[in-house]
Amino acid sequence: MSSLLSIGLIVLMVCLYFSRSISKEALELLTDQEKYLLEKQFTGTGNRLHLVPIIVCFATYMLVSYLQPSFSSAAFVVFILFFLFFLFLNSIRALRKMKDTDLPAAYIREYRHSRWIYNMGFVLCGGILLYETVFSGG
Repeated sequence: MSSLLSIGLIVLMVCLYFSRSISKEALELLTDQEKYLLEKQFTGTGNRLHLVPIIVCFATYMLVSYLQPSFSSAAFVVFILFFLFFLFLNSIRALRKMKDTDLPAAYIREYRHSRWIYNMGFVLCGGILLYETVFSGG
């Protein structure tokens, strides 16, 4: 593993830690009823299936890598870009659901900060993975 990739993973872990910390503190802004509404909004069949596109994309990447190893790097780049796009799309979806539930603006603002840090960790780490793949012949 290159030192650049190690740095990317460390940055990702730090971002995930701070994101989680902000999310936990934000939950303290909610009443028990609001926490119940939040939980109810994010449970259900639709929410269990939202990761299916990532699973399908990853399975496609694995299949391409197995059947056509010469396209492995290109397929990896597409997978990483799709994953990052999906993260941002999922964050927007969650924020819209929260606004529809009429959760307090202070909570939504803190959650938005949390997701921004979370997404930026993945963007930085994903960017390093892409750099390693494209420029280092990974």
